[in-house]
Amino acid sequence: MTDTPLVVCEHISVTLAGRKALTDVSFRLDRGRTWLVLGPNGSGKSTLLRILRGDIWPDDDGLGRRTYFPDDGPGHEAPLGLKHRFGLVSPELARSVKRLGGHLTAETCILAGARDSLFLQGRPTAEESQQLAAILDRLELTALAEVPVAVLSNGQLRAVLLARALMRRPLALFLDEFLDGLDTQATELAGWAVGEAAKTGTTVVVTSHRPAGLPVETAQGAILEAGRILDMGAAQTILSRYAAGQPPEPTARPAATIPERPAKQRSAGTPLVVLEQATVNLGARTVLDAVSLTIRPGEHMAILGANGAGKTTLFKLIAGEYHPAVGGRVSRPGLAAPEGFTDLRDIRRRVGIVSFELEAAYDKDLSGRDLVLSGIGATIGLLATPGPEDIAAADYWLAVFGVADLANRRLGELSAGQTRRLFLARAMVARPRLLLLDEPFAGLDAASRRTAMGTVSAVAGLGVTVLTAVHRAGDIIPEIRTLYRLAKGHLLPGTLTAPAVKDPC
Repeated sequence: MTDTPLVVCEHISVTLAGRKALTDVSFRLDRGRTWLVLGPNGSGKSTLLRILRGDIWPDDDGLGRRTYFPDDGPGHEAPLGLKHRFGLVSPELARSVKRLGGHLTAETCILAGARDSLFLQGRPTAEESQQLAAILDRLELTALAEVPVAVLSNGQLRAVLLARALMRRPLALFLDEFLDGLDTQATELAGWAVGEAAKTGTTVVVTSHRPAGLPVETAQGAILEAGRILDMGAAQTILSRYAAGQPPEPTARPAATIPERPAKQRSAGTPLVVLEQATVNLGARTVLDAVSLTIRPGEHMAILGANGAGKTTLFKLIAGEYHPAVGGRVSRPGLAAPEGFTDLRDIRRRVGIVSFELEAAYDKDLSGRDLVLSGIGATIGLLATPGPEDIAAADYWLAVFGVADLANRRLGELSAGQTRRLFLARAMVARPRLLLLDEPFAGLDAASRRTAMGTVSAVAGLGVTVLTAVHRAGDIIPEIRTLYRLAKGHLLPGTLTAPAVKDPC
């Protein structure tokens, strides 16, 4: 670690879409230093990283200044020739890679990072191939090298994007909400990788809304709120102060009021979904192996499992996005129309879904209200003109999840936590019979998480059946009494003491 600065920001402000994202921020990033930047959803953490990396410019108000390598003579105000040496892993990047490069193998995605490109142009050099092999081994990713990006779990994709960033031998590594949504093993590996990067002299900046699981040795910390830096100092001290200001984790059913009652189930005795010996193969991999499961109305369930265990694949099978191999069967009697029709397009309107993969499919120019409205037709994007009742329903659920102020803002302007709450509202807008929630509270700060859990808990009590996939035991709403664990493609009875749900907090 040295005191040589890479970037110095002095009294800068940033205005995005007419709103102040940062106000009068001063921040110095030195070579070899590790920074932990804490703050709630929408506090400006991602904007700070974009300013440091040179993705956006500060306001031209004559008050602030951003300088790269200020000790090198007058320094440089523009990041020209530097951005490729500033590695980034962020929820926005993960969504873009899933959407545009889902057909690429993990190996190709990582190799392209050496050239700061999404796609690999030409053959890799001998040096790039050697570096790839070393990074795959270092991050324990060799087994995923030939797996398409589209079928990687959220945690696996995060690791691949870290490897991609390290291919550049970066001067600085920016990790935006990097540890959120990872299981215990992946969190430990990610923390180790961050520490190893710092040992090589790489500057590391990690943002988070949670004070747990972050590397603190020799690190510095900062707290952001409403676009302003409230506190700076040694990471351990900053983490303690930030944790002291957070509301406690929910330990009992949170209060929430949902005056509307969702549509009643057709029959209490009719199962919503029945899986019988269902196997799903993705490429050469068997992700689910002879899975049998019956989901009955009101029988709320949690599916536990490590990153890559197959939880997302199971949800896609239930929703009809994947189909079982020969010999398996999926039926959805409780989701069929009253006449008994089982058209998947109609069935999907009766299933509310929240998942990272769904988020990745959306255009970032869509407004928050239009995103929620798209849930009425279960479409990706808004494909039909909404009526007054549709708009009223969307505005109602925006308010329930505390994101009414995001109705007219574009997705590209929002934090990961704000985006997640919008998708929770989208899942509820059509009054579903079944909620499939894949890590629904990942990315949410403590206050947002409490609101979201309270709302999901309340709708579960009103007749909507909830099936959720989680890593953390604290993300299981109290109404859930049935637990399963996915391991090596098999669905097994689960308990709250299973290693897969060990809370990294």
